[in-house]
Amino acid sequence: MRYYPNGVSKSNPTHSDLHVSTPLTNISVGWAQANQGKYMAQGLFPLVGVNKKSDKYYVWDKGDLLRSQAQRRAPGAEAAVGGHRISTDNYECERWALARDIDDPTRANADPAVSNLDARATQFITDQIELAHEVEFVTDFFAPSVWTGASSTSDMTGAASPASTAASFMYWNDAASTPIQDIRGELSAVESRTGYRPNVLALGPQVEDALADHPDIVDRIKYTGGGAASVDIKALLAQMFGLDRVVTLRAVRNTGTEGGTDSVGYLAGKHALLMYVTPTPGLDIPTAGYTFVWTGAGTPLQGARIKRYRLDRNESDRVEGERWTDFKVVASELGAFFSGAVA
Repeated sequence: MRYYPNGVSKSNPTHSDLHVSTPLTNISVGWAQANQGKYMAQGLFPLVGVNKKSDKYYVWDKGDLLRSQAQRRAPGAEAAVGGHRISTDNYECERWALARDIDDPTRANADPAVSNLDARATQFITDQIELAHEVEFVTDFFAPSVWTGASSTSDMTGAASPASTAASFMYWNDAASTPIQDIRGELSAVESRTGYRPNVLALGPQVEDALADHPDIVDRIKYTGGGAASVDIKALLAQMFGLDRVVTLRAVRNTGTEGGTDSVGYLAGKHALLMYVTPTPGLDIPTAGYTFVWTGAGTPLQGARIKRYRLDRNESDRVEGERWTDFKVVASELGAFFSGAVA
């Protein structure tokens, strides 16, 4: 029995009751992968597919793992017995969803150039879900008071004339600043406290621009054999600091209300974040964070689940997308945050 919003019921199944469109999901996965250069949040933490919407995971005690417990063993004596404590934490995947209706008159009247309305709706929905995840990641994790791996176990803070404290540094758009030393200092700070050296650097767009123009960086570029215009600044920074990846959060967002004045700007602030993230998620493997994706609902690991069904009463086809995710900080000490890296 199907029920519509006004209470009307319908006992006979329609086409939409019997079929969920797999090709639309394929389009969604492809679209999400094609937009990796625009939306980076989904790939900053390692993706972990989970069969349960919510569950627990193990957390090993860092102090026990880094404490030296092996001892010399004399002939005939027993080996020293060691171990480590273990606790649990939990994740909770939440559903992000959006739908778009295509009414029959619109479909019938569409010109050939814009007739692929299902694919266009799929792209729009997937893009919107990706943007929502980007907003969530930037708001919750590319922000102050989250990470504890920096020198002072608090955020590093940029300033025009920094005080002589371990948590201050000069804005990197100032020619007198020392971004190379600042970043290397925090690489060592995280490593000295955890045993893991950060391998990912995430930047706000203005921060990448400032580093590309900084005289210390430009001085390094001249030894690469090409001019500044031919150098991939992110690849250069990754090589300079021994990182696996340098990514820039370049997504833009309109915060203006519908029908009002648009207010479009970069989503990420003028910050930088160093993290260690494992390339191989698994047991006994530390990482700054994970992105849990519930695949039990039919959601692909890399993209949104897209379905299309008929709204007979409205003479429309509905294209609807959803993804179940939970961004989770697993070890805050594996990240060092530069708050306000440029003025």
